[in-house]
Amino acid sequence: MTKKHTQTTLDVSIEYSAIGLDLAKYDVSLAAVTLNEGEIICIDRVTYAELYELADKLSPTLFAVEPCCGYSQLALELEARGHEMRVINGKVVKMWIDTHMSGQKTDINDALALARLTADPDLRPIRAKSLEECRIMTVQGVRQQLIGQRTKTLVSFKGFAQTWGIHMPAGRRNLKKMRKAVEAKADMMGDAAVSALTTMLDRVKTLDDQIHQLDKDLEALVSANANGRLLKSVMGVGTQIAARFITVVGDVKRFETSRSLVAYIGCVPKNYITGHVNKPRQKKSSAPDLSSKGQGRISRRGDKLLRSLLMQGAACIYMQYCKRQLPDCQLTKWIDKQLAVRKPYGKIMVSLAAKLIRIAWAVLTYGKKFDIHRAGVPRSVLAAMAVQPSNEAAAAA
Repeated sequence: MTKKHTQTTLDVSIEYSAIGLDLAKYDVSLAAVTLNEGEIICIDRVTYAELYELADKLSPTLFAVEPCCGYSQLALELEARGHEMRVINGKVVKMWIDTHMSGQKTDINDALALARLTADPDLRPIRAKSLEECRIMTVQGVRQQLIGQRTKTLVSFKGFAQTWGIHMPAGRRNLKKMRKAVEAKADMMGDAAVSALTTMLDRVKTLDDQIHQLDKDLEALVSANANGRLLKSVMGVGTQIAARFITVVGDVKRFETSRSLVAYIGCVPKNYITGHVNKPRQKKSSAPDLSSKGQGRISRRGDKLLRSLLMQGAACIYMQYCKRQLPDCQLTKWIDKQLAVRKPYGKIMVSLAAKLIRIAWAVLTYGKKFDIHRAGVPRSVLAAMAVQPSNEAAAAA
C-alpha cells in the first residue's frame, strides 16, 4: 500500500491525478494523489476559503466528492476555476473502505477512497446540478415539505377533534365545516381547547396559501425552461413531473437509448442469474413470476419522487383510457395489447410509466413537441401519407 504523507498545506507546483474531498459544514478533509509518483498527500482540515485559494493556483485537476447538500455549488466553483468535478456515490466509497481499509472510516480515508475511485473507468458518477436546476429543485422540495406538514397537521387535528366526538370526513376540503363543528362544541371544550384546534386549522389554511404560491412559482420556472415546455407537451406529464425530470435527468443526450434512461429512473426489472439458474428472487407468499427468466421486480433505483410522479401520470392516462377519452392512436393500441395478455394492474402502470419515459427521451432528444397522432407511427407509413416524418415519433415507436 502506498504510504500516506500528512501535511498542513498542498504543494501547488506539483500536478495531481486526483484530489478527494470529504466535505463538512465549514471545512473539508483532502487527499491528493500525485501524477508521477502516485504518492498520497493528506490534509486533515482545510477551510473552503483555503480550498478555493489552492484551486486558483493548481493546474487543471480532477476533484472527487460524495453527494451532499452543497456539492453542486462546490462543483460550480471548481469548474469555474478550470477543474473537473466528479461526484461518487457514498455506498461505493463505503465498500472501498471496507475492502481496502478494513472498515476504518475516517475523514481522511473517505477522501482517499474518493481519490482512488476516480481511476475506475466503469464507475458511474452522479451529475452535479446547474443553477437553474437548483432553483427548480429548491421550490419543489419546499413544496413537498409543506405538503407533508399540512397532512400531519390535518391528521393531528382530526385525532384531537375525535376526542370531543367530532368526526371529520376524509380529505382537507371541509375546513369551514371543521371550524363550525369545533365552535358548536365550544361550551363543552372550553376556550383553551377551542383556541388550540383553531390554531391548527389556521395553520392548514396558511400552508394551503403557501403551497398555492409555490405552485405558481414552479409553473413559471418550468415554463421558462425549454426542456420543461417540451415535457409538458407529453400526455400525462404536468408541471410536477417536468420539474422533477429536469432536475434529476438533466441533459438527456447523455443517455444513448431510451431504455438506458428507463433503467436510470428504476422502472426496469432486476436481473438475478447465478449458477446457470435464471430465477428471480421471490418471497414465499408472492405469486408466480410472469416475466422473462432471471428478471424479478423493478429495480427502483434512481429518484423515488420522480418515479412516484410518473406512476401517477401513468394512472391518469389509464383513467382516460378507461373512460374512452383517449384518441385512436398508437398509445391506445399499445394499452389494448397490454390488457389482452391479462397483465396485473401494477405491471401495466409500470409499463406505461416506462413508456412515458421513452416518449420524454424522444421529445428532449429531438427537440420536437409530442404529437399523439404521429408518435409510434412507422416512418414508411408517414412517408406514404406524404407527411414529413418526425424524429420523436420514430423514437417513441
